[in-house]
Amino acid sequence: MTAHAAFWFVAGVMAGGAACLLSLPLYRRLRELQRARSAALLAIAAAALIAGAALVLYSAWGRPDAVGLAAAHSQRANTPGDAGAAGTESVEAATQKLALRLENQGGTSADWSLLAQSYDYLGRGTEAAAARARAAGESSTDGSASADVANPTPVAPSAAAQQLLAQAEKYRLTRDYPRAADAYRRAAELHAMTADAWANYADAAASASGGRLQGAPAGFLQKALRLDPDHPKALWLQASLLHEQHRYSEAQGVWQHLAAVLPADSPDASIVASNIAEARQLAAGAAAAPSDIDSRSRAHISGEVDIDPKLLAKAAAGMTLFVFAKSVDSPGPPLAVVRTNVGSWPAKFSLDDSQAMLPQRSLSKFQSVIVEARISGGGQPLAQRGDLQGASGEIDPRSGKPVRVVIRDVIEQ
Repeated sequence: MTAHAAFWFVAGVMAGGAACLLSLPLYRRLRELQRARSAALLAIAAAALIAGAALVLYSAWGRPDAVGLAAAHSQRANTPGDAGAAGTESVEAATQKLALRLENQGGTSADWSLLAQSYDYLGRGTEAAAARARAAGESSTDGSASADVANPTPVAPSAAAQQLLAQAEKYRLTRDYPRAADAYRRAAELHAMTADAWANYADAAASASGGRLQGAPAGFLQKALRLDPDHPKALWLQASLLHEQHRYSEAQGVWQHLAAVLPADSPDASIVASNIAEARQLAAGAAAAPSDIDSRSRAHISGEVDIDPKLLAKAAAGMTLFVFAKSVDSPGPPLAVVRTNVGSWPAKFSLDDSQAMLPQRSLSKFQSVIVEARISGGGQPLAQRGDLQGASGEIDPRSGKPVRVVIRDVIEQ
């Protein structure tokens, strides 16, 4: 029995009982008087008293608005395709279930409109407006989800999802990249990701795997750029990925796109301009002659990087470690660079011509080089105050001798 029916049943029983109690003395009085006129008057009085009693009972225990609300609750709780029993589930719980189903499985325009109405009923105007926008965007006529559902955007991230994103960002900023990546993964399962979150997920995942953007991080970048094609960080990482894959012409195009969306006074503008020039040079570089290839095969430096125990506390796990070879006689960009994360010591490294920044500046083209190692607190390729560094002596890149670099210094300015 519904709440509506139960209310009227109880009211009827109570009104009937009151009528019997009131009618009995009136009936006795009627027999005593035995006057037709008096009987009629008393009957009218009895009817009036019964009606008055019913009105008093209804005013005391009845709630006309509750009847309407119960019907509304029952109607929403039993929406087709949305679990929940009438009378046992609140509107808020039913609305939450409907929202989760639509986010996970998609729905028609009517489904999203119903969700908007439910949010209106709960007084949640922002969520209602978002649901109406989704309803307006549904163009399918066969009830299938629209293209947006394939990469769903949350109507409103749950408290749990917001907490996960906050934790992920905290871990990322403290360079605890594995835990940051795990938190982003769980947030993605709740469909709470934004373009910022996907770009940061790519950053954390790449940093947790030695700085390589290929693989899963590349997929995260695509999701970020689908949500926001002009997202600066996603564009920066995408250009870096293309450079990593030796697709220099494409990298140049992405760097140029980034330059167009950055503010004119951005401190990154000069770096991006330098990256554009570098990508252009690499893209235009001619294939090396066979003699150069033979020469390159003999140019290779490998060894290990260690750290002075006095600086060990300053080198937290997850910080960025750069190892690069520089020409002794020709100032300019490094001849080869490798980037990894601080972990156990000593750290192994290997440098060759495949890691050259510019084709005309590779290990094979120089006779004397030094190897430097630097731990960056901010993960930046340019030296910053507070970074830790060390260097080897002069090396012939063709000698084949292992190299050991010890980090002993702190950059003060």
